[in-house]
Amino acid sequence: MSPTARVGAFMLAALIILGVFIVKIEEIPVGTKGARTKVQAVFPSVAGLDVKSPVRIAGVRVGLVERIELAGNQARVTLALEPGVVLRQGARAEVTSLGMLGDKYVEVYPGPLDAPLLPAGTVLAGTSPVAFDEVLRTAGDVGSDVKAITASLRQSLAGEEGQRRIDEILENVRQLTEHTRAMVAANRANVDATIANFREFSQTLREELPRLAEKLNALADRVEAVVADNRENLSASMANIRDLSARLRTSADNLNEISGKIARGEGSIGKLVNDDETVNNLNATLKSVESGVASLKNTIGRAERWRLDLTLRGEALPGLDGDQTSRSAFGFDLATSERRFFRVELVDSPFGRRSYVTQTTSVVYPDGRTETTVQRTERIKDTATVNAQIGYVFPSFTLRAGLFESTGGIGIDHQTLKNRLRLSLEAYDFDRDTKPPHIRLEGRYFLTRNIFAYAGWDDPTWSERSTAIVGGGVTWGDEDVKYLLGTAGSLAGR
Repeated sequence: MSPTARVGAFMLAALIILGVFIVKIEEIPVGTKGARTKVQAVFPSVAGLDVKSPVRIAGVRVGLVERIELAGNQARVTLALEPGVVLRQGARAEVTSLGMLGDKYVEVYPGPLDAPLLPAGTVLAGTSPVAFDEVLRTAGDVGSDVKAITASLRQSLAGEEGQRRIDEILENVRQLTEHTRAMVAANRANVDATIANFREFSQTLREELPRLAEKLNALADRVEAVVADNRENLSASMANIRDLSARLRTSADNLNEISGKIARGEGSIGKLVNDDETVNNLNATLKSVESGVASLKNTIGRAERWRLDLTLRGEALPGLDGDQTSRSAFGFDLATSERRFFRVELVDSPFGRRSYVTQTTSVVYPDGRTETTVQRTERIKDTATVNAQIGYVFPSFTLRAGLFESTGGIGIDHQTLKNRLRLSLEAYDFDRDTKPPHIRLEGRYFLTRNIFAYAGWDDPTWSERSTAIVGGGVTWGDEDVKYLLGTAGSLAGR
């Protein structure tokens, strides 16, 4: 493996690890976590509680705090509970903390087991711990009392009897220190559990990366097969162009000979051309032809300035269930000017191509009454979809519109870091029945001029199809395509 490929593989692995860390740290709902149950609770005060703070039942983490907002003179907190958590009538919530200085969290008491289920939309009653300011005020009052007690102790602890009492107090302090040391040692199990979780995550990543590489290799083999199948057609097209060029050269020689005879006044046409009126008419015609040739030359010059970029990419969709957990695409961008380009891609979508069929049924009853029923049926074919878009380049962004996976849509791109990083937002499939439109967020980073890696989020508004995106690809420019065609031609010659 070349150094560039090693660097690309390392960067792709780093992006994947970074994406998983972001999902873990930010606790983004993925897979079954996306179906969390939302429950609201009202508290007199939530001081110290933040969004994404844990929600626990019997000390076990079962969700997180999704939103905190003010409702009148109380705090309304939205709790996102994991599937399987059942709340019954009599359930309540309490803001508490892990120890004296631990982080605040919400402890939920689910209610008696023999009580009926909690109705949907019920707001839990919540209680709040004593505020720190109140504790300080109480501590001040206690301090005053302590001063009074200290004065009394000063009188009580004098002499041998007082020394004996002090020794008893020191012994109690020693025992309390031992209990504290034992409690700190007991918390080491939490650190060991965290390390075990990281080890399990590393094992999962080691198993998934070879599968992604295998799919990219399979897609590259398909592209090579397509190039091999069309090699004969390309050779035949080049032969036809050479034959046409030879015929045009012969026609040009014949035209030169005829024009020479006309200029010398030979033949009927030559005599007509030498007439002043005919010459004037012919000169006007030639000027028109000259203008047309100039226009044709300008058109051909613009075509020579066109730029073609081929792109091959593949991505993994770990948040989807079943076998279809990847997407691949192959296509090209044809830039006809500095500010306009056309994109055509063949996309192997995990959802297939969707279409709708509307069937109208009319029933005529004996009494003359007619009843019409309209049924709209969705059909999904397991075939490749198409991206066919037109794009316009502006100083700070690029706007695209057209077909996105065979459905209408629009996209916007923003390039930064000297065009090495491209941020994209796409919205399409506006007429689907569930959670329209389909939204895709992507960040693409070019490791080299031809190789890129990207990550993002696909369809975040539909929990059943919401998934992270991790992938990579390769792009070839005009010079790269010429090199590939030349290499293919030399191999065919052998």
